[in-house]
Amino acid sequence: MTSRSARFAAVALACVLPLSACGGTAEEGAAGTETPLSVTTPTAPPQEDFRVEEVDNLVSDELTGEPVDDPAMELSYKWQGASSAPNGGSVLVVAVTNKSEVPMPADALKQPTLSYTTGGNNKEDAAPLNAEESGVDIIGLDEPLRAGATVNAKYAFDVAPGRLWDADFTIGNVTFSGNLNG
Repeated sequence: MTSRSARFAAVALACVLPLSACGGTAEEGAAGTETPLSVTTPTAPPQEDFRVEEVDNLVSDELTGEPVDDPAMELSYKWQGASSAPNGGSVLVVAVTNKSEVPMPADALKQPTLSYTTGGNNKEDAAPLNAEESGVDIIGLDEPLRAGATVNAKYAFDVAPGRLWDADFTIGNVTFSGNLNG
């Protein structure tokens, strides 16, 4: 054998011998026992959903900015006031606070309602206006409200603010009642 062939054989053995020491039968694990192979998928605990419930409305005359808790959902509302909408009608503003541990979906609150006295004991429902009709940039919630967050939500209606001297505005399970233009 030439010295070149001998060197080649030595290098080949140096590579093969350490690899053969790592081997064993395919059925044996590191300690000589069979080790089953299983695939696992990490899972997070299931996320709790925001609870939306409807119950009899709580009627409140709290129009000074103090929070009013929704009796069925983990929300509170603070009356912020009413003003004229840029394209006519009224914009009612309510601070909505998510008191839940999970985000509130943007569509969790149904369209609020507004009724107002037209004279005597007659009440009339005001038609809601969308953003384009009212000239208000965002009506209601446009994205989820994270846990603990508060947003000033605007709702537009087809009635002049001066007509809201005796009105009822219902959002969630709370009705703000009284002079909403005051």
